[in-house]
Amino acid sequence: MHTDLSRRKILSGLAVGAGAAVLGWNPNTKAWATTPGSTTGIAQAPALDGTLVLPADASAFSKDFGHLFTRQPRAVLTPGSVADIQKVVRFARNNRIPVAVNGQSGTGTEDRESHSHYGQALVEGGIAIDPKPLGMIHGISRGIADVGAGVTWSTLALRALESGQTLPVYNDFAHLSIGGTLSVGGLGGTSQRYGAQADNVEWLQVVTGTGELVTCSRTTNRALFDAVLVGGGQYAVIVRAGVRLIPAETTARSLEFTYTDRAAFLRDSLAVMRAGVVHDQNGYAEPAPGGGWTYRLALGMFYSAPAQPDVAALQAVLSPEATAGPTADMPFRDWLLRFEPNWAALKAAGFWGASKPWLMMFVGLDNTPAYLDTVLGELTATQMGPGPVRISPMDANAVTRPNFVLPRRRTNEFFEVSLIRFPAPNHPDVPGLLAQNRRFYDRAVALGAKRYLVGSVPSMTRADWQTHYGTRWTQLCSLKRQYDPAGILTPGQGIFG
Repeated sequence: MHTDLSRRKILSGLAVGAGAAVLGWNPNTKAWATTPGSTTGIAQAPALDGTLVLPADASAFSKDFGHLFTRQPRAVLTPGSVADIQKVVRFARNNRIPVAVNGQSGTGTEDRESHSHYGQALVEGGIAIDPKPLGMIHGISRGIADVGAGVTWSTLALRALESGQTLPVYNDFAHLSIGGTLSVGGLGGTSQRYGAQADNVEWLQVVTGTGELVTCSRTTNRALFDAVLVGGGQYAVIVRAGVRLIPAETTARSLEFTYTDRAAFLRDSLAVMRAGVVHDQNGYAEPAPGGGWTYRLALGMFYSAPAQPDVAALQAVLSPEATAGPTADMPFRDWLLRFEPNWAALKAAGFWGASKPWLMMFVGLDNTPAYLDTVLGELTATQMGPGPVRISPMDANAVTRPNFVLPRRRTNEFFEVSLIRFPAPNHPDVPGLLAQNRRFYDRAVALGAKRYLVGSVPSMTRADWQTHYGTRWTQLCSLKRQYDPAGILTPGQGIFG
């Protein structure tokens, strides 16, 4: 007990240096009490192992990756324990204070930020939770990793590789918190085989909107497990997870094929996925120098010597329109880190800190050409910047999470069509890009498409969300009332109004 109190005093002292420590909440003025004095009418803040402060500089918690909003939290919780999160959530529930986890992902201190795109993880006038203290890998065994929600995927992947294992699904930008990504899905080049990262979770430990600590899985507290994964932070705060691992090969071969004919590109994309001849598959449309678009298949084949990748099997499913591009073999670790130079270049050129109105949709196979006619017929190179339009097929059989709602389709196959925008830092019409996103969204929905929770779609209404979730909507409303009855968790999505 003495150790706990000493630790609390030390942390409180650090908090005062970084900002004013919170002592209580005044429900009449809706303001924090930070100076000792009369306690009349003040709800005393709980004693914590970590800190709850009014930060001197809240900029790290008031902006996100999209850089489209600034939303100021009233306080920041840096938890010293999971119990701190429970206490603060209970306190927030009793006082109707909104709470959201602000992922604080990134490669280091200089680029720590929430990687939401449209203010989803920001909390105006509420409490932002910094998950970095939950950044511990508790254990790695054969087939599973026990990790805190603040661990990044890149950290876990490199640690798992030491035991000859890897993640089924790995993000292109992997410096994202595990808890944050599981809340939206988590996609990568292997999603054709393994679905989203949320499909590869064995169990979760969460703090619900009532402050209860619950362990859930496919066999225990199943309804909560299904609600939290791809749940947009609406039902509970993820604090720990059991993440699936698979055996890793030692080497990766990178291959590229380019196209000028979109139909051939789409046909080959599907043929490659159906044949299962590669491990990693991404497709892109990129502005052509003379106007129009070029298309690119970026593929990865994993192997361990003396075995070699079966390139002949790949070539057998490709059409004559495919033009072979660069090929390279690299250690699997280098494959995991292959995009790092891209991110460094975007940061150096100022694109990383600029506004980025991304849009990510899932479109049925039959409707993809019509949607691409709309999107690629209107988009310009200036509107995209150095970012591509990602066009990659997926198999619905790999997607198992109920909240990952799928587009209207005749077959199990559909396409992800994502605008990975990096417009110039001085782009003159970001509101125009957002309005364009809304038009593209409405066109996609008319074609039976569904959105990915990451992305920038202006003016989403409760009716829009009801249309998005379809038959699942009524159950989700019931789960929200059960697990977050005060409606305090992650209001930035605006899902429930």
